[in-house]
Amino acid sequence: AVRMTSTCDRIENFLDGPFISAYVNVINKYIRGLGNLLVVVVYCLTLLLVITSFGIILPYEQWYQSPLLLLFYSILGFFLFVNIMYHYYKARTISPIYVPGKDHERWCFKCEHRKTARTHHCGICQRCVLGMDHHCIWINQCVGSHNHRHFFLFIANLTVATFIVVVAGHHSAYDHFFEYSNGKSFCSAFLDYAPLQSWICSIDGFSRNAVIFSYLLAALLMCLVGFLTGWNMYLISKGFTYIDYLQHSDHMALNANYRNPLDQGFTRNWRNFLGLRRNRSFFRHVILPSSHPSFLPEDEVTTTLLMDEVV
Repeated sequence: AVRMTSTCDRIENFLDGPFISAYVNVINKYIRGLGNLLVVVVYCLTLLLVITSFGIILPYEQWYQSPLLLLFYSILGFFLFVNIMYHYYKARTISPIYVPGKDHERWCFKCEHRKTARTHHCGICQRCVLGMDHHCIWINQCVGSHNHRHFFLFIANLTVATFIVVVAGHHSAYDHFFEYSNGKSFCSAFLDYAPLQSWICSIDGFSRNAVIFSYLLAALLMCLVGFLTGWNMYLISKGFTYIDYLQHSDHMALNANYRNPLDQGFTRNWRNFLGLRRNRSFFRHVILPSSHPSFLPEDEVTTTLLMDEVV
């Protein structure tokens, strides 16, 4: 087992102290409530992006791009949308897995049981989480061994999808940004493949505002979620969760040759994380939606069996 850094210990002891714990509990309840609201926000923004991308941007782009390219964007966009919704739902709904710790392992005073070295208590979820990475308010639960793969594939597919919107829709964004000066817009164009044009244009100002808002949102998500995706790729490559990284950071700072004991090498780390065992293929079980669990380190085989039962 890896001992937590002194910094993490001080933070945990401070939050568990009698003078601060009551306030932390109240804040955690508000964060939980906020998470429920943000889940609704995610679905609403996704609906807006889908309507704008498929109903306005892609039809308008026929002025500038070939039908075959737009068909490719449409098929790829639909495929990414299915993956995003699937992995978001799984990341949000799969419950954390609990594996009882042994007699010599740490005691969780809140859950009142032993916990393994890679199990951490989340004050917001009010439970211990195996392989905890962080608590994500956008899925309103923790990211851990139970759903980390789904969370990563959600943000990875979202990064690709927003990149496609930014690349494919730059003509639409430009024309609608400067609609009043150049007179070109979705509602002033005669489009062959725009079945929603009459309905969309019946709402005054909707098409312009939707294109500008959706394009800027896609660009922002591409940058922010893209950075988060890259950070997760680095951690996965090293065999870390974010909490693992914090716990090992002091050791890495003191010893340049220090290596995470859970690191099994780049290729095996990724195969374990993506669950590419038991003859599973990258295309069938990563590119296409799949509910199989990740493959945990050998000392957590029991957890793997429990995860197979869950999904």
